[in-house]
Amino acid sequence: MDRDAIPEQLQTARAWVAAFNAHDVAAIVALYAPDAVLNDSGMKRARQGRREIEQWFTTRFSTLRKMTYMPSGELVDGEKVAITWTVSGYTPRLLGQRWLERPFAVDGVSVFALHDGLIVNQRGYYDHLVPVERALPFLRLLPSRM
Repeated sequence: MDRDAIPEQLQTARAWVAAFNAHDVAAIVALYAPDAVLNDSGMKRARQGRREIEQWFTTRFSTLRKMTYMPSGELVDGEKVAITWTVSGYTPRLLGQRWLERPFAVDGVSVFALHDGLIVNQRGYYDHLVPVERALPFLRLLPSRM
């Protein structure tokens, strides 16, 4: 095996980041197995299957403009890949007013479980209150979340 070869699992995870940054929902969904599960710390429930995953990303990209991932680290362990990142973008428009959008950035990690080159399970971990506090600055006045 070529020492400089990039494992297929890492290629898939990198393709996911590239498709996400392009806001290319079709390319993202194509990377998932038909019955894949997507779970994100900002979700009320996991998304199961390509249809639900497609709906999730379509909604996310329509409400959070210019959201992009900047990877900072990668780890491959068998069929799993973890990518640490900083995601940045703009909060949703409050009351439909563009001037009420606020920039945000938050650090996190995505863990991809793959099989036959497709994502079968993905979990994203980050402090989902960071973008909410940027959108609603008065929340920072509340007692510490510790």
